[in-house]
Amino acid sequence: MKKYFALLRVSHYVKNFIIFLPAMLTFQLRNPDVLTANIKGFMIFSLTASIIYILNDIKDLDSDRRHPLKCSRPIASGKISVRQAVFAMIILALSVLILWRSVNFAYDFIAWPVIYFVLNVMYSFKLKNIPLLDVCILSSCYVIRLLYGASISAAQVSNWMSLTMMSASFFMGFGKRRNEFLQYGKSMRKSLNGYSEKFLDKSLQITLTSSIIFYSLMCADNNTAVMQSGVNLLWTVPIVTVICLRYLMLVEDDKCDGDPTSVILRDKILTLLCLGYILSVIILLYIPLP
Repeated sequence: MKKYFALLRVSHYVKNFIIFLPAMLTFQLRNPDVLTANIKGFMIFSLTASIIYILNDIKDLDSDRRHPLKCSRPIASGKISVRQAVFAMIILALSVLILWRSVNFAYDFIAWPVIYFVLNVMYSFKLKNIPLLDVCILSSCYVIRLLYGASISAAQVSNWMSLTMMSASFFMGFGKRRNEFLQYGKSMRKSLNGYSEKFLDKSLQITLTSSIIFYSLMCADNNTAVMQSGVNLLWTVPIVTVICLRYLMLVEDDKCDGDPTSVILRDKILTLLCLGYILSVIILLYIPLP
């Protein structure tokens, strides 16, 4: 069973909790219907992402076998055959269809996952080889999660929130490319031929700074449901700043692979900081303090 969890990249489902953000920041998670909708949306998006991961592993089978880390993936290592992987994709697709049926084939529940799927297929087969465009697509996938959550919750997403998500995802994307560049050189990924260490370092600094600024502006925006309810999220800005700096500290270690999920889940300090931030937001939003 463990090999199938690795095949589906279940650990990467943590990214999909972004879907809950719009409902949480508009105080709608108290509504059982909205909470149920978000859970179903989370499952639909996660299973769709797993289909993409499997498809990508099948396509890159030969190159993954030559990669020092990716060679341990279930298909590349031979733990799961291509035939078994295709069967798993079919099961996942049927599961998505069943979940979509449970919400009466509502357009809101499938539109963004389909866009995500098509974009990632294009990325896997061609676009990931184009410098800068590859990181733009990785960044857009995080924004798509945010917009998907807003769609199924009928929630308003502020412009500052969208810019924060975009900038933070660029920060993580450039961090991943930087470490791939330093560890494996330009031979392991075609798009790396268009990058240099100086460019990637500067891009990290720019996107880190803009992420903190955009988040601060989001918290200070008087037009959001949070500020109008009297909750001041500016108290969380120092926590977010420390999280970003800790992430940068880890990414600048040349031994780190730069993958956002691995960086967050493997470092106890960063994991605790992220959990502390989530807890702080929940307390500020949902627990009335004297």
